[in-house]
Amino acid sequence: MALKQPQSLTAQRLGAAAFVRSYTTEPATTTATDVAENVTTTANDSIQALVNTSEAAAQIGDFKALGLCNFTPVGGLEAMLEAIHVYSGLPWWGSIAAATLVVRLALLPLMIKIQRNNAKMMNLNPEVSRLMENLKTAQQQGDSVAVGKYSNEMQSLFKKHGCHPMKSLGLPIIQMPVMISFFMALRAMADLPVPGLQTGGLGWFTDLTAQDPYYVLPVASAAGVMAILEAGSEVGAANPQSKTMKNFFRGMAVVMIPFTAWMPSGVFIYWITSNAVSITQILALKNPTIRKAFNIPKLVKPASELQKNTKGFMENFREQTIHHEKLEKDRALRERQRAAAAARRAAKRRF
Repeated sequence: MALKQPQSLTAQRLGAAAFVRSYTTEPATTTATDVAENVTTTANDSIQALVNTSEAAAQIGDFKALGLCNFTPVGGLEAMLEAIHVYSGLPWWGSIAAATLVVRLALLPLMIKIQRNNAKMMNLNPEVSRLMENLKTAQQQGDSVAVGKYSNEMQSLFKKHGCHPMKSLGLPIIQMPVMISFFMALRAMADLPVPGLQTGGLGWFTDLTAQDPYYVLPVASAAGVMAILEAGSEVGAANPQSKTMKNFFRGMAVVMIPFTAWMPSGVFIYWITSNAVSITQILALKNPTIRKAFNIPKLVKPASELQKNTKGFMENFREQTIHHEKLEKDRALRERQRAAAAARRAAKRRF
C-alpha cells in the first residue's frame, strides 16, 4: 500500500495537468477563430452597407427620408433633381445641368412672349418718349386737361400695338423665385450631404458640396452674366432704362465674385448652365427666320438708335425730384398767400 500511493498521486497529478492543458488550449483556439470570423463578418457587413447605401441613393424616396422634398417650390425642385438623377443615371453635375435645362425650356414660351412685347416697345420708343416729354411739361405747368390727354394717348398707343411696359417685368419676376429655389435646394443637398454629391463633380471640382478651390466657377458665372448683358439689348430685349441697368449689373457681376466664391460648386453648375441657355436664346433670336417663326416683330431701327434720345433712370429721377420740389414751393407760396389774404380780411373786419 505504501508503494502504490505515490503512483496514484502521480497519476492524479498527470491527469490534473492534462485537464488544465485541455481547458486552457481549447478556449484559446476557439477565441482566435471567433475573432477572425467576427472581423470577416464585420467587413462583409460594412461592404454590404456601402452597397445598400449606393443603391438607396439611386431610389425615389431617398430624399424624403433625408428630410428633403417637402411641399414647397424648393422641395419640388429637389424631387425633380432626384427623379432626373435616378431615371437618367447621370452623375450629379449632369443631373443639375439637365434639371436647369428642363426648367428653362418650361419658361421658354413666357420668354418668347416677353421678347415679343419688348420688341414692340422698342419700335414705339420714339413715340412714347415724345408723349412722355409732353406729359412732363403738362405736369410742370399744372395743366390737368393736357395731362389726361397725353396719358390717354399713351395708353391707346400701347393697346393698339398689344404691348405694355409692365409686361416686360414678367420674366424677372418669375426667374427670381426659380433662381432662389434652385440655390436653396442645392445648398440643402450639399449641407447633408446627399449620397454621391461629394464625388459627382467633374474635372477639378469633383466635390459638389465644396467651393471651387481655384475660383474658376465663380468667374465663369460672372462672365456669363456679362455676356448676357452685352448681347441682350441687341435683340429688342432692352427697355428705356437699359443703359443704367446694364452699368449697374456690370458692376454687380464683378463685385459678387468674392461674395459668392464660398458657395458649393453644385450651385455654380446651375448658374453657368442657366447663363449658357440665356446666351443661346439671345443669339438664336437674332436670326430673322427664328424671330419670324415666333412672331417677334423686326426692329425698325437698331436698338441703340431707337434709344438715342431716351433718358436714363437717374436723369428721370432727378427731373422728377426737381419737379416735386417746385410743386412743394408753389404749394407753400400759395398757402402763405392765402394766410396773408385771410389776415388782411380779418383786419378789415375789426375796423
